[in-house]
Amino acid sequence: MLTAALKRLTQHSFVYALGPAVHKVIGFLILPLVTVWIGSRGNYGVVEMASVTLAIAAQVLGINLLQGMARYYASYDTEADRRALVGTCVLILLGTTGVAFLFAWCFRAAGAELLFGSREYADALVLAAGILVAQSVSQVGLRWLQLLERSTLYGVVTTLKLLLETGLKVWFLAGLGLTYMGVLYSVLCGELVVALGVGVVLVARTKLAFSRAMAKRLWTYSSPLLFSGLCGFVLHQGDRFFVLQAGGEDQVGLYGLAYKLGSIGNTVVFEAFALIWYPFVFAVKDDESVRRIIRAVLVYFTLLLAFVTLGLALFSPEIVRVMADERFFEAHTVLPLVAGGYLAWGVYQVVGTVFYLRERTWLVSALVAGAAALNFALNAFLVPRHGYVGAAWATLATFACLAGAAWIVAERTWRIGHETLRVLAPIVLAAGLFVGARAGAEAAPAHGLAIRTLGVLLLPGILAVGGYLNRQEKDKLWEFARRGVSTVFRRR
Repeated sequence: MLTAALKRLTQHSFVYALGPAVHKVIGFLILPLVTVWIGSRGNYGVVEMASVTLAIAAQVLGINLLQGMARYYASYDTEADRRALVGTCVLILLGTTGVAFLFAWCFRAAGAELLFGSREYADALVLAAGILVAQSVSQVGLRWLQLLERSTLYGVVTTLKLLLETGLKVWFLAGLGLTYMGVLYSVLCGELVVALGVGVVLVARTKLAFSRAMAKRLWTYSSPLLFSGLCGFVLHQGDRFFVLQAGGEDQVGLYGLAYKLGSIGNTVVFEAFALIWYPFVFAVKDDESVRRIIRAVLVYFTLLLAFVTLGLALFSPEIVRVMADERFFEAHTVLPLVAGGYLAWGVYQVVGTVFYLRERTWLVSALVAGAAALNFALNAFLVPRHGYVGAAWATLATFACLAGAAWIVAERTWRIGHETLRVLAPIVLAAGLFVGARAGAEAAPAHGLAIRTLGVLLLPGILAVGGYLNRQEKDKLWEFARRGVSTVFRRR
């Protein structure tokens, strides 16, 4: 049962990862060109702050209505009611984001000074507000495609949107020299094209019908999510405001790049896994089977993420050199801290599965709120003294505390019996290898690359010979390796 479950999780995670992986690869491939063409680290910081502004505005203005739409869509029996639900959601979001756009237009200078630290970015604020309006339509349309199980069409639309944005970004940056405005124009154009396309369908199919009862139902369900959404924003993006105040757009640009690259492990490993993990584990009815699966998943997931994190940390200078212009090279100093923080975030996500299984979601809100308060306090103390380096330390400390607190509370909520030593062993070993390999590379620069490579390879090697794997696991690994080798030779 356990082996079959893990195999199924792995297979589905790979399938689900294909689409998002292509999108991420394109995004990372264009990143070095963006950092060259954008003009300065400060300009990249403006783009980062625009993204932060969009994230918090979307939460405040009701993006969580989409969760309510997904929750209630199947509960309506008639197609007319379902279309009315979608139409109601569109109209509410258009109303809230439309009002926000008018405010941004009328008070663009004051708003830019508040959010970006200078009135010269007034046009950037208006563009961000326009993006928000377009997103409100496109996101409803894309969620509707998911509810209709039109996964192929969903993939085609999102991929075409990405390709359009990428092409426009190259043209606006390299061809027209529009720097940060070019990035924002490309995003706005991509969102507008999707919004117009799905908007025509939405109008034709739903007639933009509005229901007061449905609106009330959507707000009742979605409003509590605003609090947890804002707390999540503080955890992942709120530190940019502290960095902006302490060091300006220049430091925000450095930190934003380090954050993007440091969270690659979470993006590649966890986000794809999460698409199948929650639906899969919710479908398992036997409690003891659920416990065994969660125990095993946490062990293997932590091992994989520790390996990826160690690689990101030790090769952070090379990663930044490849992925960004030389002006951003300084960002490599904090990349290991961000990567370590997202290792802890991954642990939190897996152990927190218990809260959803036992329907104790209020505990998630309480834990995230506590972590947000801690993160706010740490940033307020560290960033004025250490700049964006302090923000990176705050991220690492906050996510580590969140993972530890969630582990304790989850075990008291429903005891899983996690293998504590097996979970912590790769994390502690990765930290030790990072310190040792980095010190060795600094002492012998000529052999630095070899020393860091050895440091990464030692992680699975030491665990393999140190009794980390039991006999059954070793047999499975050997069987997997033999099948892989035989498959390669058969193809030849």
